[in-house]
Amino acid sequence: MLRILSLKFILLIFFIGISTFGYAQVKPNLGNTSRLLSQAMGAMEREEFNKANEYFRQIIQSNAPIPPEMPYLFAETLFHLGQFDNSLNFLNKYLDLNGFKGEHYEQAKELQAKLAPKIEEIKACQLCDRKGYRLVDCSTCNGTTHLEQDCRICRGNGIVGCSRCAGKGLVTKKNVFNIVEYYDCERCDGNGRLTCPKCEGDKIEYGECRTCQGTGHIPSEKLCDHQDQTDLSDKRTSFRMPFSPH
Repeated sequence: MLRILSLKFILLIFFIGISTFGYAQVKPNLGNTSRLLSQAMGAMEREEFNKANEYFRQIIQSNAPIPPEMPYLFAETLFHLGQFDNSLNFLNKYLDLNGFKGEHYEQAKELQAKLAPKIEEIKACQLCDRKGYRLVDCSTCNGTTHLEQDCRICRGNGIVGCSRCAGKGLVTKKNVFNIVEYYDCERCDGNGRLTCPKCEGDKIEYGECRTCQGTGHIPSEKLCDHQDQTDLSDKRTSFRMPFSPH
C-alpha cells in the first residue's frame, strides 16, 4: 500500500511539472514586450521613427498582449513616416480602447486634427490609392485594362462538365414499373462535357484584367507625394476604362 501511494505521489508531481512546463512554453513573454516598447519610445525621442516602427511591429508579431498606450505611440510614429492612413487606423483603435481616460488622450486628439487634412489630401489625389501609395501601370496588362487570358469558366480547357448529368453522360428515369433506367444525357449527347459557353471552345477570353480589376493600375510600395509628374488623372481605383476589344 505504501508503495502504491508513493507511486501515485510521484505521478502527481510529474504531471504537475508537465503542466507547469507547458504553461511556461505558451505564456507570453511580457518582459520582452516591455523591453521592445521602451526601445521604441527611445527611438521616438531620438526621432528614429523607422527604428521605432520596427520595434512596434515586433511587439505585434509576438502575439503578446498590446500595452494600452502603444496604439497611440505607433500612430505617432506612422504619422512621422508619412503612413497617414495606417496612422489613423491605430489612432482610432487607441481612442476606442481608452477613450478620454487614456494617458495620451490630449495628444491623440491633436494627432487626429493633424491627420484630417492629410487624409483629405489622399482622397482628393488621383495619383494614389486610398491608403496613399503611388499608382503605377499594371504589370499584367501594362495599363491597357483588358487583355487576352485563359477563360475563367473552363480554365483554358475549352470544355466544361455537363451540369445536367454531372459529367457522367447518363441520366436516370423511373419507368411505369418504378424501375430505374439509364439513358444518354440529351444535353451533352452522352459525352458528359459541353463546349464552354464563355469562350465557345477558344480557351481564351478578352476581358477585364484580373490583376488590376480593369483599372489599368496597381498601388506601388512608394508613398505618394501628390505631385502630378505624369498624366495619371484618369487612373483612379474606382474608374473603369471603356471595354473595347478592337
